[in-house]
Amino acid sequence: MGLSEITPSSPKIDRIVSRIEEGDIKIPAFQRGFIWDQEQVIELLDSIYRDYPIGSILLWNSNERLRSTRNVAGYLMPDREPNYPVNYVLDGQQRISTIYAIFGKNKTEDPDIKYRINTEIFDIYFDLDEKVFLSKDSLNENHRNLKLSTLLNAGEFINEIKEYSSGHRDIAVDLQSKFQNYEVPIITTSKRKKEEVGIIFERINNTGTKLTTLDLMIAWTWSEDFHLKEKMDEILDILDRKGFGETPDKVILQCLSGIEQQTTKTKNILLMSPDVVKSNFEILKQSLEKTIDFLSTELKMFSRDFLPHSHQIVPLTFFFSKVNTPSAQQSKILKQWFWKTSFSKRYAGSTDLHMDEDIMFFNNVISHDFSGINKYSYSIEEKNLIDQRFSKSGPYTRAFLLLMAQKLPLNLANGNKIDLGIALSKYNLKEYHHIFPRNFFKDRRIDSDKINSLCNFCFLPSDSNKKISNKAPSEYIFNVIPQAHYPEILESNLMPLRKEIYQKDDYDEFLKQRAKKILDYLDSQLI
Repeated sequence: MGLSEITPSSPKIDRIVSRIEEGDIKIPAFQRGFIWDQEQVIELLDSIYRDYPIGSILLWNSNERLRSTRNVAGYLMPDREPNYPVNYVLDGQQRISTIYAIFGKNKTEDPDIKYRINTEIFDIYFDLDEKVFLSKDSLNENHRNLKLSTLLNAGEFINEIKEYSSGHRDIAVDLQSKFQNYEVPIITTSKRKKEEVGIIFERINNTGTKLTTLDLMIAWTWSEDFHLKEKMDEILDILDRKGFGETPDKVILQCLSGIEQQTTKTKNILLMSPDVVKSNFEILKQSLEKTIDFLSTELKMFSRDFLPHSHQIVPLTFFFSKVNTPSAQQSKILKQWFWKTSFSKRYAGSTDLHMDEDIMFFNNVISHDFSGINKYSYSIEEKNLIDQRFSKSGPYTRAFLLLMAQKLPLNLANGNKIDLGIALSKYNLKEYHHIFPRNFFKDRRIDSDKINSLCNFCFLPSDSNKKISNKAPSEYIFNVIPQAHYPEILESNLMPLRKEIYQKDDYDEFLKQRAKKILDYLDSQLI
């Protein structure tokens, strides 16, 4: 193997951005799409800020043109001249995409891209008072916050900081210096055929395992009389029996740290001594059980499949580590907090920060100080609900189904009570169906996202669905639904009562009115 076939380099961030903008670096089609969430984006930025290694980027330098390549982070990039080589990313796509999405200039989204990226996750700020990276939704308006995208743009940066105090300006300049001078290790392999590159890529993605927080904790807490892995398995067995068996290990460790230290940050988890871990594990087990019991009895959540955000368990577990049975007012506040955090983006990013804040809030609730609930609010609006696609992985879908369950919905076909124990025991699409059936749209040119709007779904067992699936609402609403109980059945499903909507098969008006009813009912849960 010649020395020229593997070339290491350590370019700075601005040079990497320039190379992407020049079309020099692209994502090959065999790479998966961008999958990081906002928390992972923030962790990368924090690693650069602290001068931590972020791992090397592996590029394949080639004159071969792949038939299809992904542009970086979903943004359009210029093509190179046919005789000019391109560097394809074999390893490090998420990191390099994040760097470009935040620091690239004049970005244009690719309209033909086959995978969608929520570009809002790259809208990151640096709180100059707390020296932490935050999403736009998490900003403290009383602090000085610097938008990250200005750091490598000299003109914007100078214009931004000219009104800052000298203290804030010094912090901002130091931040800029760290990002300007950070070197990213890149290894470029060349003179490789496509089939050989395929083998390299496959081996990168199938060999080697990363140490997790749990792996480190197991190693550090091991003793003859305490095995953390066995204790974790005991907890997972309990959670599994209650429908929460796939709760991530990291979330369970965050619960443990929240109980003991009132913080969930990884560095604090790893600082817990073996004795602390051992002495709190039984409390952790009992608190998790009480948390899951509360979710199932008070909110009809019979499976983790319907938990909008895994991290919501953590503050609740802290609360139940201190309170055996909540008072009526405490229970009411817990439910209000749940609905407000479920129908907002609070846990979409900066989760450690938000979990810690919520633990402090619950600390006050334990003392019967409920004033902090007013700082929480849901952010979803009628248009958001209509535009939201019904999806198992969507937090809003899960929250919507739970909210619907609070109404004790009745079967559209016969007026019987829906068996929520079945409908919510595990995510099963056979239990939820379109109110305006898909067949209704067969000869209508309506986008599938609109057909599958969250607002077009209700609880309905598959056997009942067969009675309406081939009928327009103007037919089944009046011929299948028991008319003697028409208002009661529709109201239990948060469906508009106006018969004119169904007589005219007016889908747009139906979506509008149903979104309003859903939000009105959500408001009723917050009183």
